Amino acid sequence: MPSIAAVPSRTGVLARVRAVAVALAIVVAGLVLGVVLTIAAFVPLLALGIPLAEEPSVVLLVALIPSQLGFAIVGVLAAMTLLDGVPIRVPTRRDLTWVAVGLVGSFAAVAGLLVASTVVDLSPLRSVFGASGTADSRLLVALALLSIFVIAPGEELLFRGAVQGRLRATFGPVSAIALASAIFASLHVFNFIGGGVLVVVPLTTLFLVGAVLGTVYERTGNLVVPIAVHALYNATLFLSTLAVG
Repeated sequence: MPSIAAVPSRTGVLARVRAVAVALAIVVAGLVLGVVLTIAAFVPLLALGIPLAEEPSVVLLVALIPSQLGFAIVGVLAAMTLLDGVPIRVPTRRDLTWVAVGLVGSFAAVAGLLVASTVVDLSPLRSVFGASGTADSRLLVALALLSIFVIAPGEELLFRGAVQGRLRATFGPVSAIALASAIFASLHVFNFIGGGVLVVVPLTTLFLVGAVLGTVYERTGNLVVPIAVHALYNATLFLSTLAVG
């Protein structure tokens, strides 16, 4: 995998447009497969007459797992088809150092969000996961575990492994990180309710977190590193919400 400092090759406008289109198509494919798998997961529950309306936490978890599985499947298939696969190996000491660097960078982005909240009133904005977790603390624990074993692997396989990998081939690593992070952040817009334009603030934070994940991936050439950073970052946020609540 090229270093983040590598100089991107000169490419035409058509090639760049095609690269972005392919990257977006990969994400759409992940979303579509996730929807299909989610419907397949709900069918037997509905057939058994389980009152899902009374268990919103269960609904959220049942929807989350297959959607992330769809990301993982499409990410792997796209990487195998369009790239030379996904670089995954046992982390070295250097990789672990970059995990620590990635966590510091990710939480620095969160600190920026907290600073922004002192300037801009973000109270009308609510996270779907936070609102559900307040009503059921068990959901936050479940989300922390899923972050490690499902969410982080699925999203990193798709966004860093496949999307950023495809964009890197045309734009070079720096622009690929920026574009993949923008797509990553924009997809999380549905995680927030209320607040209108205020959603730009947490989405900017997510863009910065995505950039951190993309950077540690380029620096190490090992997808396990951004997966570890993403997993620990998410799990810490969920568990800290539980502790505060």
